[in-house]
Amino acid sequence: MNGNMPIYYKCNMTRSQHILAYVVASIAMSVIAWLFYHIIPLSVIIGFGVGIYLERLYADSTVSKRQKNLRIQFRDFMESMSVAARAGNVEVKALQSALKDLKLSYNDDADIVVEVENILTRYEKGGIQIKELFEDFANRSRVEDISNFATIYGVIEGKSDRFGDILLETASIIRDKLEIEQEIETTITSAKSESNAMLIMPIVIVVALGALGGQLMANLFETATGHVAATVALICFVVSFAISQKVTNIKV
Repeated sequence: MNGNMPIYYKCNMTRSQHILAYVVASIAMSVIAWLFYHIIPLSVIIGFGVGIYLERLYADSTVSKRQKNLRIQFRDFMESMSVAARAGNVEVKALQSALKDLKLSYNDDADIVVEVENILTRYEKGGIQIKELFEDFANRSRVEDISNFATIYGVIEGKSDRFGDILLETASIIRDKLEIEQEIETTITSAKSESNAMLIMPIVIVVALGALGGQLMANLFETATGHVAATVALICFVVSFAISQKVTNIKV
């Protein structure tokens, strides 16, 4: 509907940021691979191969983080708009009042501020219905809370004298969901720390044994059996990392 507005379900990193993330991830993985093999060419190949996955993982995390921040901002918007609506303001006035409140809490370039300004501008200057603008916002965000509100708004716009109450109830639901997610994240924080420690321990052990020297590490780095064992260990390391990222990604 508006090509200039951001699409939140897609990564907004620049090409240089993608390249930087890939290079950093690949170098880090190359170092880890070298600790297991002590063969530089093989370590570089493994590092820059796995780096593709790690870069995509990082890019996806930036999308998730932005969508989560947008949910929090949208909750604040809903609460501000509901207060204005319950005070007797019509939809447009409530939007204008909410925008003023948002600018007290967020910078002018915050996503929710940009979105509300876009809705008001296109409504006032373009004559586009507000419900269509909220639908566009929902389609670009792919955030469930925003999509649900856009659907509700399309039904009640100009038809319900309980507009403010409905906004307040919607804001309350979003707030409750966010609080549940925060409680879950707090609960699994220790599990995340333990998971990270378990992932680091194999690297620490290999470094420690390598520093001590001895025939054990020589067999690992110089024999076919040692390379097979190192490969299995490295695969387990990468798989464990991938699983830890999945199981700690909680959605409500």
